[in-house]
Amino acid sequence: KICALHKLEMRKEAAQEWKIRMKRKGIYMEREERVFPSSSGMCNIHTVIWYPDNSIYNYPVGVIQIAHGMIDHIERFEEMAEFFAGKGFVVAGNDHLGHGDSVNDEEDYGYFAKGSHGADYLIKDMHRLTRIMKKMYRDIPYILIGHSMGSFMARKYACIYGDELDGVIFLGTGNQPKSVVNAGLKLAHMAKLVHGDRYRSRLINKLMFGTYNKRIKDNRTDSDWLTKDTAIVDEYTADPKCSYMFTANGYIGFLNVIRFDINEKNIARTPAALPVLFASGEEDPVGDYGKAVKKVFKLYTKYVDNVELRLYEDDRHELHSETNRQEVFEDLLEWIESDVLT
Repeated sequence: KICALHKLEMRKEAAQEWKIRMKRKGIYMEREERVFPSSSGMCNIHTVIWYPDNSIYNYPVGVIQIAHGMIDHIERFEEMAEFFAGKGFVVAGNDHLGHGDSVNDEEDYGYFAKGSHGADYLIKDMHRLTRIMKKMYRDIPYILIGHSMGSFMARKYACIYGDELDGVIFLGTGNQPKSVVNAGLKLAHMAKLVHGDRYRSRLINKLMFGTYNKRIKDNRTDSDWLTKDTAIVDEYTADPKCSYMFTANGYIGFLNVIRFDINEKNIARTPAALPVLFASGEEDPVGDYGKAVKKVFKLYTKYVDNVELRLYEDDRHELHSETNRQEVFEDLLEWIESDVLT
């Protein structure tokens, strides 16, 4: 069991270390951790909010909400959050259900909720955070950034709650063929039927991630496809919050969201006036090395008035962790300023 008191003490220590680190840089932004009840009723959802320096910014220029990826957690986005907070934005993000500190037990990692559509609770939790932030900050632009699995959640989110957004950014997304998604669902359902909801299949895990390093020469780890920054890869592989396999339940829920996303009728539900940015690395296997991202971008141009695509040469999956991440952050800021704030 994960001791709640121990988790609280660790958070307090981390918050204090963060404040010391920021002061050394001459930065006086604030960072807050809080929780809210998951829409699933299973646990509390761990949330981090980064506030801009109020001595510089009398009121935030906007709110940015981040949806992290699969086998990931929100604190891995701290550098990006600090960048935007330093530009006057309030930045908020939560650990998805079954991730990070949004679990009751380590056995909950990679598990969503009973049924085949447990990932819908992740989207509902994202919307709960949106409502919390909108109560705190009314009448300022609200931007959602979804990375990887979070980009697929954000795509469905935009179909359902898009009218509440002023802009959305999809980082490291893809456009998996329907036949592949359906085959994955069948395999995950079989694993669930034989072994149960919480079964962790090495076969499914290998089919999901096994080829992602294929274009990398002399790879050091199974996670080299994430970024060229070897220090971040090493941090990821050593992180206990990133060291598990998804359950059959988790795969079923996630794949059902992907099946929703790739349905053109659902893409058509995205508000036509919502500014959309796709950004991916040209060496990102999730986006089929740019090919799949271009396909989904073209689909969105049929239904959304303002859609932009940016591909980064030589970059891999995690643009927010790449060696040129400062360039990426500046590009995202430029897009927000030109397409959302104006």
